[in-house]
Amino acid sequence: MKSLQKYTLALLLAGGASVGYAQKVKELPSIKSNVESITYVLNDTDRNPGWKIAPEQKPDRLQVECKQRVNKVAFVTDVDSITFKVKLGDTIRFYVQQTGKEKALTEIVGVPKNANFTKRYIREHQGKFSVEVPEVHELANILVAISKVGQQDSNMVDMTTPYYKEVMAHFSPYKDHPVMEVVNKHIVKPFDNESYWYYYAMKMNACAYVFDKKGNIKNEGIIRKMGFDNQDDPIVANLTLIEDFARKSGFREFYRQHQPYYNDLIKTYHTLNPINHQQEWLEDKFKFKYGNYRVTFSPLIGGAHSTMSYKDKGFEQTVMYVRRADLNPKYNQQVNEMRNSRVVFTEIDHNFVNPTSDKYLHQINEAFADRAKWVAESTGTSAYASPYNVFNEYMTWSIYSLYCLDKFSAEDNAIFIPIMEHQMGQLRGFVRFGAFNQKLLSLYKANPKISMDELYTTMLDWSRNMQTKR
Repeated sequence: MKSLQKYTLALLLAGGASVGYAQKVKELPSIKSNVESITYVLNDTDRNPGWKIAPEQKPDRLQVECKQRVNKVAFVTDVDSITFKVKLGDTIRFYVQQTGKEKALTEIVGVPKNANFTKRYIREHQGKFSVEVPEVHELANILVAISKVGQQDSNMVDMTTPYYKEVMAHFSPYKDHPVMEVVNKHIVKPFDNESYWYYYAMKMNACAYVFDKKGNIKNEGIIRKMGFDNQDDPIVANLTLIEDFARKSGFREFYRQHQPYYNDLIKTYHTLNPINHQQEWLEDKFKFKYGNYRVTFSPLIGGAHSTMSYKDKGFEQTVMYVRRADLNPKYNQQVNEMRNSRVVFTEIDHNFVNPTSDKYLHQINEAFADRAKWVAESTGTSAYASPYNVFNEYMTWSIYSLYCLDKFSAEDNAIFIPIMEHQMGQLRGFVRFGAFNQKLLSLYKANPKISMDELYTTMLDWSRNMQTKR
C-alpha cells in the first residue's frame, strides 16, 4: 500500500526585498516533473519513492522526524530536484509543477522524533514477536463498524461473525453520539480511497494509546504516531469525544467480558502463523534483519491490512495491522496455515521488498510504466498509483509463493497457489499476477539459491517485455 510511503510537507517563508516604499515578497520555489510519482530523500540515505503529487491537498504535507539538529530533505523528479535543511518546528513550502497539471503546494514540517525505545524496551523485545488485540484499537474498530459506511464495506468490517452481531447489538444505540458525526464525515463511501486513508489513520494510531487507571485515553509514550504520515492522528484530535463514547457505551466492560474470546483468537493466530519461521526465511533470503514484529488485529477487520516500521537507537519494530486468523473446514491444516500466513507474511514482506525495490527504481518505472497492463482500474486498486507501488504488490505476494515452495508439500502448493493467483488476478485486479508468479516460481525452482538481486533483475526484464504485449 501507499502503506509503506512517507509524506513530506514544509512551509518555506520567503524573505522580502525593499522596492520603493513596498516590500516585494519572493515567490515560493518550485520544481518541475513530467511524472506523477516522485522521490524524496532524507539525510542522503533514506530514499522514499512513490510520493504522489497531489495539488488537491493544498498543501500536500510531509512530516519529517528531526532525528538530528539539522535534517536534509530533497525532492527528486525525473527532470528536477530541490533540497531543504529542516529543523524541529520548521515549516517549509514549495511547489511541484507536473506537466499539464495544477501546481501542487507542498509542505515539509519538522516534527519531534516519533519512536522512543528505551534500553529496557529494546532488551525485552529484540528478536521477538507479539500478537495482540489492543483495547483502544478495538474501540476504533467498533466506531468504524457502527458507522454508515462500516455497515456496507466488507473489507473494512467483517460482518459474518457472532461477535459482529454482539458489537452491533451493544453499540448501535450509540450511533448518534457526536464522535460518530466525525467518523461519518471522513469515511464517506465504501471502498473509497480517501475514506480508507482516514480508516487506516484511526485504527493504526489507536495502537499508540492505552486507558489509564482513571479511564482516560493517553499515548503510551513509546511511539508518538503510528499511522501513515499523509494523515493526522484522529485519536488525539478527537480524544474527548472518544473517551466520552467509551464511558457512555460501556466499552471497557464489553472489552473485558470478551477477553476470553480475544485470547482464543490469539491462540489460533499463533497456531496458523509461525511468524518466527517467516522471519527467519525472509532474513535469510534478503540478508538483513528487523528487531521486532508486532501483530495487531481486531475480530472486526474484514481484509484491510497495512504495516509500518518504527526506528530508534538502532532498533526497528515492524507492526502489522491485519485481520484475525480463521480455519476453513474445506482445507487441511497445512493449507489453512498457508491461507492465514499469507496475510501477515505479505505485510512483513513489504519491509524487505520495498527497501530492495529502492535500488531498482529506474527499472521499475520503465517495466511498470503502462499501468493499464498491470492493474484493472475498477477493482479498488487506486491506492497503487505508481509503478513502484504496483510492482511491490506483485513482488510481495510472489515472494510468498517461494516461501510456500520451501515450507509445504507439492500437493498443498497445488491447492493453495491457484487460490492466491485467482485472488490477486481476478478479485484484487492485479491482472498479470498469475503469469508473473509462475515466472518467479520457475526461476526459483531452477535455482533455489538464486539471489534477490538476480530475481529482481530477471523479473524486471521479463516485466518490461510483457508490458509490450497485448
